[in-house]
Amino acid sequence: MHQAIDPADLGPAERHKLTIGTIVPRPIAWTTSVSPQGQVNLAPFSYFMGCHSYLPAIAVSIGSRPDGTPKDTRANITATGEFVVNVVTEALVERMNITAAAFPPGVSELEVSGLTALPSTHVRPPRIAESPIHLECRVLHAIPLGESPRESTLFVAQVVMWHIDPALLQDGLKVDQAAIHAVARMGGPFYTRAEDPFALTIPDWRDVQR
Repeated sequence: MHQAIDPADLGPAERHKLTIGTIVPRPIAWTTSVSPQGQVNLAPFSYFMGCHSYLPAIAVSIGSRPDGTPKDTRANITATGEFVVNVVTEALVERMNITAAAFPPGVSELEVSGLTALPSTHVRPPRIAESPIHLECRVLHAIPLGESPRESTLFVAQVVMWHIDPALLQDGLKVDQAAIHAVARMGGPFYTRAEDPFALTIPDWRDVQR
């Protein structure tokens, strides 16, 4: 028998705990952005998904600091409408974790974590050289969620350029997903490895035995 839990009966911390504990695994948007003054920011966010293919688009939700002010990435994307998602691999997970820290203004997450910036093609924020896949993105929609001090913005953005390590490509544009060694977020401090994919073919409904 399942336990029914009404979010209306829970406090914010309890709702957060259930959300990150039940929506798993979550891919990580390791996001580079640039402020209007030119300061580069790098931070990971796991409320992230692909949301369209034919118009290639992704969605990432970015929240606030405990005092209610927008996180730097959220403020930067709101101001500029541009960002880059860099895929996190198992080899990069420790450095990704460093960039999750709340550094004071003026501190470069790239320098502290020993990462290399590469220029992008169509957007101002740089790419992370050590990551095997980069998605240059421009915002299509910015949707406010929640209320201060726990407000977030859901950014729906078009992918305007991919950069992919050629070692991951097979037969043209087929990506060797296991070879990425991607890392995904679980609840609390936990992560998981996305390196054991398996295939299923969707059956014709007429072949399904009832």
